Amino acid sequence: MGVRRRILGAVILLAAALVVGRIAVVASDLPAHVTAGQFEALRHNLPRMRAFLNRMPKGGDLHTHLSGAVYAERLIAFGLRDGLCLRPADMTLLPPPADAPAAQPCGADPAVVPLAAAVSGPKGQATYDRLINALSLRWFLPTPETPSGHDQFFGTFGRFNAATSGPDWPSTLDRVAEMVVDQLKQYDATQVQYAEFMVTFFGGEDRRALGPVAAGESDPAAMLAALKAAGLDRVVATRAEQVRGLMHRIETLLDCDDARTRPGCGVTFRFIAQVNRNSPPAGVFAQTALSAALVRALPEVVAGFNYVGPEDYRISLADYRTHMAWIGFLAGQDVPVALHAGELWLGLVPPPDLDFHIRAAVEVAGARRIGHGTAIPFERDMEGLLKEMRRRGVTVEIALTSSDVILGVRGREHPLLTYLAAGVPITLATDDAGVSRIDLSGEYFRAARDQGIGYPTLKAFAHNGLKHAFLSEAQKQTELAKLDAAFTAFEASVMAEVSTGEKLRALLRALLPVSP
Repeated sequence: MGVRRRILGAVILLAAALVVGRIAVVASDLPAHVTAGQFEALRHNLPRMRAFLNRMPKGGDLHTHLSGAVYAERLIAFGLRDGLCLRPADMTLLPPPADAPAAQPCGADPAVVPLAAAVSGPKGQATYDRLINALSLRWFLPTPETPSGHDQFFGTFGRFNAATSGPDWPSTLDRVAEMVVDQLKQYDATQVQYAEFMVTFFGGEDRRALGPVAAGESDPAAMLAALKAAGLDRVVATRAEQVRGLMHRIETLLDCDDARTRPGCGVTFRFIAQVNRNSPPAGVFAQTALSAALVRALPEVVAGFNYVGPEDYRISLADYRTHMAWIGFLAGQDVPVALHAGELWLGLVPPPDLDFHIRAAVEVAGARRIGHGTAIPFERDMEGLLKEMRRRGVTVEIALTSSDVILGVRGREHPLLTYLAAGVPITLATDDAGVSRIDLSGEYFRAARDQGIGYPTLKAFAHNGLKHAFLSEAQKQTELAKLDAAFTAFEASVMAEVSTGEKLRALLRALLPVSP
């Protein structure tokens, strides 16, 4: 009996010690636990949950196309200022003809009219509204001409390109600077401290000049040698100098004070060079080689590169394996690569095009981050691929709204929880906030509402947006310290707003955690 009592007493003491230890651990970070408890209490009050998430620090947005991030209203304002024209039949913005007379600034074609005239007068508001809808997914309804959100999404870019670029490269860079400043201010207002903007630095002119040089070769080493002989390094040096000028233009527009407290000044950013994957092979190779070289020449500004354009288009599907091999060859070990991969779903493409894209991006191209990754359920040996992604630390940039509107994949059908359970790093991203009419706070809201994600996991997503940014380790630590300070202040503010009873309930929930 005595032995049993001693054993029972020891067990009780051990249990008590564990409970006391757990209480001590929870109490040491009580503001975080109270904030998590308050968040759970908001699950049945979605407007308050959205407001909570708008206040919450959100780390970084690692997957955002600059031109697609700008809301249509701002694009129209650019067009009005620059005297753009409108083709009302398909709501496409057009540059004015260079030789147009003053009396006909948009030329003699009656199908093309000045934008300013189109959005003025008695019917101007109706035209303005239709134009916003055409340049985005606002109020989108399928039609025979545009039967899906996928088609509307990708169709918007051709309609607003004239507003996001200029007639020459210097004027295009001016517009890039304006768009960057707009987005930095928007991020600042919604507690986002870092962004990587995807931008096309080598457009059609560069492809036409250098692409044909490599067209007669099939070996990537020979193709690269041909490009270098044709002046690749000279083109990159010129572009690097122009991008330095772009950075100066952005700083001028921001007009920051010494403490960088003015709107947008506190947001760190880098560029990701875009490569159009749906170009002819020689052009894709030339763009990739130019982009990799620009990253090497200017890593503090252009941090990596990415392939863009619909992954389901004919050229991208036909050349996918070749593209991945080229990326692996040209990027090597030193150029960071993030890739759109697995932005597909059954029915959009046939089954044979679904089962290898993410794996090839990781294992052949050496991508450090995967954009979307929605098609992971269709990959051959999904579990093995997830383990390999976890082992390599490959991060998935999940854009929930984008997957919904482009692929029709939403709610628990989305693989976010699959990646999370497998230990693959996740960060949330906007993709094209202006086209989708969203912001990063809304993506956190979707994760909480549709996927049941709790505050601690959302907080981890925010940290992942900096841990897996294409920054040096020292820069990451600086940004992470800034984020930790922001969370400390945020959680202290939430703690101050709740009652003593709510604090006690949060403490009890923390002792018996159940939420993801």
